[in-house]
Amino acid sequence: MKFKEILLLLVIIFAGIIFYHAQTGQLDLYIDLGDEFFSDYNAYTFESVQKISPPFPMHMEVKNQQGDLKIYGTDENEISIYIEKKVRHSTKERAKEIADELEILVTQEEQKVLVSSERGEHTRSHIRSDLEIYIPTDIDLYISNSYGTVELDGGKNVKITNKNGKVSVSNVQEKLSVVSSSNLISIENIGGDCQIEGLRSRINAKNINGSTTIKNKYGSIDLEDLSQGVIVNGLHCSIKGKNIEGQIEAENSYENIKLSNIVSAKIRSDNSPIEISEAKSNLDIKNKYSRILLNDIYGNIDIEGESLEIKGKNMFGELISISSSYRNIELDHFSSSAVISFSHGKITLYPSNKNIKPITVNGKYAEIDFILPPGLEIPMQAQTKSGKIKWELSPKGTEQISNGYSIINAFLKEGEKPTILLVTTYGNIQVREDS
Repeated sequence: MKFKEILLLLVIIFAGIIFYHAQTGQLDLYIDLGDEFFSDYNAYTFESVQKISPPFPMHMEVKNQQGDLKIYGTDENEISIYIEKKVRHSTKERAKEIADELEILVTQEEQKVLVSSERGEHTRSHIRSDLEIYIPTDIDLYISNSYGTVELDGGKNVKITNKNGKVSVSNVQEKLSVVSSSNLISIENIGGDCQIEGLRSRINAKNINGSTTIKNKYGSIDLEDLSQGVIVNGLHCSIKGKNIEGQIEAENSYENIKLSNIVSAKIRSDNSPIEISEAKSNLDIKNKYSRILLNDIYGNIDIEGESLEIKGKNMFGELISISSSYRNIELDHFSSSAVISFSHGKITLYPSNKNIKPITVNGKYAEIDFILPPGLEIPMQAQTKSGKIKWELSPKGTEQISNGYSIINAFLKEGEKPTILLVTTYGNIQVREDS
């Protein structure tokens, strides 16, 4: 046989071994092939109901291995458990035997009600247990599932672990904790603190009244209507947030961050485009090799990074502090004081009104374009080494040229420090009025 044929044969044999061990339960590997894969088997469903009347502990633990869990809070003072066992087999008789061996144990202990599925040695792909449970709304819940969807509406304090499957949670009275590895995590209407941990998840969280902590590696994170602060660690996740009343602390890389109508933000990112609008308080941003777009910011702005394109409009805090390089900066319609350190690019500044606060620009290999409102005379100095100053204001300032330096002072009284200080090397400076 040729080498390629031998290699193909070995791959087929290896795949067969893996598949056999997975299906017989000797290997902990889950492959969701769907019911259609076993279309040569018939599907049989067996249903039962169990009810628990009071008194019972106000804590419930639900453990399932494969199947969907649906839990709903009601005004009824009892617990109802609807059990649906689904078995695929060639005969109904054998399917019934397997379903009988698949036990759903409901036990009432001193501290909790325990609902658990016992599968024995049966393989996961042929059988599943779906549970639909109705509970009093103020009961504490711990839910553990391995493969399937978890859907919850109600509960007091809730903890959910679902290894593989969607998680949907709403109307939890107090605290919520969710751990999952993939698929959608949807959270809404949580009365207290919320912790969410995923691996490759799409996370949607809305209307949370406590503090929020989210950790996810790959996927997306979408936040809306949070009444307190949020901490997000999304290694390679896109992050969106709007209507957030507390501070958002976000960390990610290579994916977008988009925030609107927030209080304040602390962002640590790498190669991530950032867009923020309508911030009531301070922004603290560290990023590199990307762009930052800001609009309607009413707090201080602190940006540090390299190779950042920065565009800002309508900024009204006390201070703008920027340190960047290699890509352009444009600040339009701002009333803040500004301290900018910049190299290898162009910076354009257009203050918003005649009450201009101190502005200092220190550039290297940088072009500076400074635009004043018409008719404004403000103490100013422009200084460049190995460059030119294009002064388009009237009256002209006092120019000095010496040893490669060009300096223009304008509207300065003797001994007065300039309100506007523009300094660069190996670049030109243009000072002009808005036309």
